[in-house]
Amino acid sequence: MNPFRKFFGKKKPAAEAVETMERTTPGEATMLLKGRTIEKTVVPEPGKTILQHAKDHEIDWQHMCRRGTCARCRCQVIEGAELLEEPTEAELRRLDPEEFDEGFRLGCQAVVKEQGKIVARNKTYF
Repeated sequence: MNPFRKFFGKKKPAAEAVETMERTTPGEATMLLKGRTIEKTVVPEPGKTILQHAKDHEIDWQHMCRRGTCARCRCQVIEGAELLEEPTEAELRRLDPEEFDEGFRLGCQAVVKEQGKIVARNKTYF
């Protein structure tokens, strides 16, 4: 069960949920994920993809294939790109060099390699 729902009993607006349930202490490793309408701060887990984090925390992150071919999970990593593994072959085939320069990755392929502050926003093509 979602800890947010267990705490409140009903869904609340995302901003209130973040403010109430997702508080972190200064210096703590955090991952801020911004979906279509839900935004949450979670603790990053090395070895998991950005998409896995979003799905585990019920963030409305678009996706279809989870193989790196559809690009619906495309996201812009605003902060903490150095904390992610290098782009995969699937990402190199799907994304343009300019997109990498602007911080874009595929959420299903971008794996957290170490903890720290990461900020990512789901930004699909359509």
